[in-house]
Order: sequence, then C-alpha cells, then structure tokens
Amino acid sequence: MTPEPFSLLDPWHLLNVVFFISAAIYLPFAFRNASEKIKVYFRYLLAMIILIHETTNPVFKITERGFDWWDAMPIHMCGFSSWCIAFYLITKYRPLFIFAFFWGLGGGGMSILTPDIVLGFPALEYLDTMWGHSLILMGVFTAIFQMNERPFLNDYFYLMVMTTFIFLPVVYLFNIYFGTNYWFVVEKPYGDNLMNFFPDPLPGKPYHLLGLIPAAYAITFLLYIPYLLKDKNAQ
Repeated sequence: MTPEPFSLLDPWHLLNVVFFISAAIYLPFAFRNASEKIKVYFRYLLAMIILIHETTNPVFKITERGFDWWDAMPIHMCGFSSWCIAFYLITKYRPLFIFAFFWGLGGGGMSILTPDIVLGFPALEYLDTMWGHSLILMGVFTAIFQMNERPFLNDYFYLMVMTTFIFLPVVYLFNIYFGTNYWFVVEKPYGDNLMNFFPDPLPGKPYHLLGLIPAAYAITFLLYIPYLLKDKNAQ
C-alpha cells in the first residue's frame, strides 16, 4: 500500500483515530484492578517506552523526515507532555501529571485527530505521529485509572497562568532566536487543523495566537468538565 498525501477524511485515518484512542484508554483501564505489582510493572514499562520514543524520535525526524536538528528537539508541547507523564509514572510528582493532563490530552488528542504530517497511512511519519501521541494519552489514563490521580479546578487556573506568563514567552523567544516554531507560536502547523480558522501570522506578528490561545484554553477546560460535574453531583 503506497502512502498518499494525508487527508483528514481518509477512512484509514478515521479507523486509526478510533484504534489508537481506544487502545490508549482501554489498556490502562483493563489493568486497573490488577495487583499492585503488575500495575507498577505496567507503568514503569510504559514510562520506559515513552522515554525511548522521545529520545529516538529526533533521529527519526532528521533521517526520515528531513528535519534540521534544531527543529527536531522534543520540546513541542506534546513532547514536553511526554516527558512529564513518563517521569510522573516513575516519581508520582503531581505537577508533572497536571501538565500532561491538560496539555497532553488536549494537544495529543488534537494531534491524533489532525496530525501535522505530509503523508497519510501507512507512511512511517504517520504511524510515528499516531503512536507517539497515543502514548501520552495512555500515560495520562494510566495515572487516572491505576493511580487514582485527578486534576482540580485550581490546577487548571495555575497551569494557565504559568503557561501564559512563563512557558509561552520563553518558547516564543527561543523560537525567534533559533528560527524554530515550537508550540506553533510563530507559524501555523502544516495541514488541515483548527488553526486554519485563525488569522494568518505575518513576519514578527503571530496573529494566529489571537485565536489559538483562547481556543487552547477552552479545549483544556473542556477536559475538566467531567470532574466539575462529578464534584457538583457529589455535593
């Protein structure tokens, strides 16, 4: 099967979306009642797989996708989420979970639905993108189902403040200095995605952020709504 240019409406892509998201949820859920020893093995193995993927993925991008090394570093929001959830599974350091929950589920989920790639299934770049982002989801759902972790409303507001006033300015300045586009704060990502509905950026003027930032914060808040309703019903 020869890969074709990626299309959001490709039936193979739609099937893969269902498969990867379902697997990312089902596997952690299936082991939720396993012995503590099995659950420890599960999360350590998953953390190791995530870390291996993140450390080898830059090599894949450089050798197979033609990236320059400064564009291939694992510091996109999803890459950062991967590191966070992997080390959370090992250390149980809760702030790592909070970042991975909101930005990992939100960004990783969107990247599975609308991947930033040129070729569709079964191209290696397509499979790598779907596999890598599904690992983020699997890590977060492992924390939820097997470690009884959850976010709270103050976690959401704290992360949004940290993202707005610390992470975004630092990443933007890094991009300007190195000529990169991490977190897509300088230019829109390639392909069909939510940013197509936002204003086009101009040199030195990332107008697309006027739509991207509110949309990103709204999407991440939607992730919290099930907990908001659960807490309200418990009162």
